Amino acid sequence: MIVFTIKNSRTDSVYVGTTKDNIDERWAMYQLAKDLPLDAPLYSDMRKYGVVCFTIEEYDFADSREELAELFKEAMEQFDGISLKGMKTSLPRTAVYPTSGGALPKAKPAAKAATKSKTASSAKTKSKSKAAVKADGAKAKPKPKPKLSSGRTGSAIKEKRIKEAIALEKEQRSLLKLQQIEEQSLQMKVILGNLDARGSTLRDRS
Repeated sequence: MIVFTIKNSRTDSVYVGTTKDNIDERWAMYQLAKDLPLDAPLYSDMRKYGVVCFTIEEYDFADSREELAELFKEAMEQFDGISLKGMKTSLPRTAVYPTSGGALPKAKPAAKAATKSKTASSAKTKSKSKAAVKADGAKAKPKPKPKLSSGRTGSAIKEKRIKEAIALEKEQRSLLKLQQIEEQSLQMKVILGNLDARGSTLRDRS
């Protein structure tokens, strides 16, 4: 634990504080906090004279809280210092932060209430629409369309024509086969007749 001092070179005033971290981190926190709307003598002087007019130094180190309190008291008496204990380095969460122009933004108290009312009304509307859809669905059920007989009649006629065409084709094929058989038998008769004629000629010569 460290006891440190911050000296203002313009006024020779000395601020005394304590920290568990190193003094550079503490000084960086003070530099950021001076731009916030916080009330403290150090921040007022930093805004007035500028950061360059201040120097932070380690005064002493302590191993216990009792020793830290004694060293802090000693430094306060030695430099007639201004205590930094309890000085805030950040705004509370509920605070309103200033804008870049320095003015505080306008509060919007009715925003949450309006959002809640919109959400509630939209939920009611959805539930009503769902109920209306269910009621309409229960009242008006679609009637089945009557089946037309023309489709069946047309398909039956087509099937009959196809069957007739197949039967006709079969009949034509059978007739063609019979014709081929008759032609083949005639050709065989002619061949056999020719063979018999040759045989008789050879006999006569012998």
